[in-house]
Amino acid sequence: MNRPARIAVVGGGVLGAALAHRLVRHAASPGTAESPAPGVSAPAVTLLDRAEPGHGTSRWSLAWLNSNGVPDRGYHDLRTASLDAWARLAEEAGGAEWYRPVGNMRWADPTPADPDDPAEGGKLTERVQRLRRWGYAAELVPAERIPALEPALRLPPEVREVAWYPEEGYVRTERCVAALLAGLRKAGGDLRTGSAGHVIALERADIPGAPGEGPGSRPGGWLLRTADGSTLRADAVVCCAGRWTPQVTGLAGTPVPLVEPTAPGSPAPGLVVRAGPVATPLTRIVHTPHVHLRPHGEDGGATVHLEAGDVHVGLHTPAEELDRWAETLLTRARALVPGLAGARVLERQVCVRPLPPDGRPVVGRVPGTGDGARQGAESADEDGSRTDGPYVVVTHSGVTLAAGLAEMVAAELLTGRPEPALEPYRPTRLRRD
Repeated sequence: MNRPARIAVVGGGVLGAALAHRLVRHAASPGTAESPAPGVSAPAVTLLDRAEPGHGTSRWSLAWLNSNGVPDRGYHDLRTASLDAWARLAEEAGGAEWYRPVGNMRWADPTPADPDDPAEGGKLTERVQRLRRWGYAAELVPAERIPALEPALRLPPEVREVAWYPEEGYVRTERCVAALLAGLRKAGGDLRTGSAGHVIALERADIPGAPGEGPGSRPGGWLLRTADGSTLRADAVVCCAGRWTPQVTGLAGTPVPLVEPTAPGSPAPGLVVRAGPVATPLTRIVHTPHVHLRPHGEDGGATVHLEAGDVHVGLHTPAEELDRWAETLLTRARALVPGLAGARVLERQVCVRPLPPDGRPVVGRVPGTGDGARQGAESADEDGSRTDGPYVVVTHSGVTLAAGLAEMVAAELLTGRPEPALEPYRPTRLRRD
């Protein structure tokens, strides 16, 4: 595989911004693959987003960094590797402004409506024990320790112990994306937004060699046509478009499926509430049986981010019902955080989460249809399936996995060598026979 000299990344959320930042620095994941050879220039990287980067799903995400409830050891290890990658990224990209490894706490409902819920009762204890066996920082702490860990919290009297995960945390996503894009521009990368970043056509084409490469052209390139009438040439295209992944990959002939957000009862949409002010700001992430809370750090912690697992809404839920749910979440939060006594709902949003059909990430080249493919431009997996489509990266846990996937995907693109940790997550597993 020829090393791509021009790479287009479609989608400017946390995942796309992290990947573009990594590519333009031409750094690979430490311990997984080599960086480009000394003297080899970084690729020309263009990040495209039809809206304002970081203001889509990333803006409304809980942005919780964790590998907490994953029973699959391989997927757990992928997530923990990304937690380490976040620490590295924070060191090089001004993480003091946006990286918050503050810990997370969770407790179970003593009288759960669903005893089989893996977060309830003895199941929570089993989770802590399993994570400890895997070397993950987790412990059960007595209720009397909670005021020292989270002074803003008033623990319900029936709760006797709390699961504490000290190495988890969250990302201030808007500031994170802004810092990553500043690094992209400083390193010579290109950012296109609005109509200039709205990709409306994605076509296969031979492309001329980059300056200094000599005469001729390389097969397997791409033409990206945008809504402003421009055309961008690239050796490689990476789709990091989140919920819009089926539409973007569909432009190349083979849409990558996600859980349909408009279907009745779809789990993809979720309600997010921002409330405040809070007199004593939260410090940690707090997961409870009835509401999940974290500091909303974009404004210095004066508000809180609220979600709950039992709130089922859709893209067509009436505004009045969304308002009722938002007030319900705030009422639940007030019972736990006295500093919210004078708070009100400031914002509420139905956020669509990108959900692959089997719940696992989708990472790699999309199986192509062959339409318009040039001779010699295609590749194949070991089972013979063609993978001449664009490269795709989409996952439900976009914030947790962003830093780690950015390292691994950059390594694959820049060295041409597959990353073994990504093999279980290739798009070929989703193809319809």
